[in-house]
Amino acid sequence: MALIEQLLVAEKQADEIVANAKKNRLTKLKQAREKADEELKDFREKEEAKFQKDCAVKAKADPNESLKATTLQEIEKVINDYATNKGRCVEFVVGKVLDVATSLTSTQKQALQTNTV
Repeated sequence: MALIEQLLVAEKQADEIVANAKKNRLTKLKQAREKADEELKDFREKEEAKFQKDCAVKAKADPNESLKATTLQEIEKVINDYATNKGRCVEFVVGKVLDVATSLTSTQKQALQTNTV
């Protein structure tokens, strides 16, 4: 009988140990969740403040101002390109205009002779 009582006592102690372990595990999980929630809350507050700050800066900024600056830069580039390439362009066009063949090909002569043109 004594062995059975020892087994019952050992089983009871084992049950208590398991119950305590479960309770401790639940407590630690709860603490971890609370800590994560606190960290998440802090992170959200920081990010919200950063977002509000960025929104305020963008609300104050005039989008037309940056567009004007970009447009002026692009206009300056076009003017520079024009000044750089003006001479070469004029030479190219004049060269092509003056490079016209003044003779007729045999096909053109034949078309004129048969009055198909």
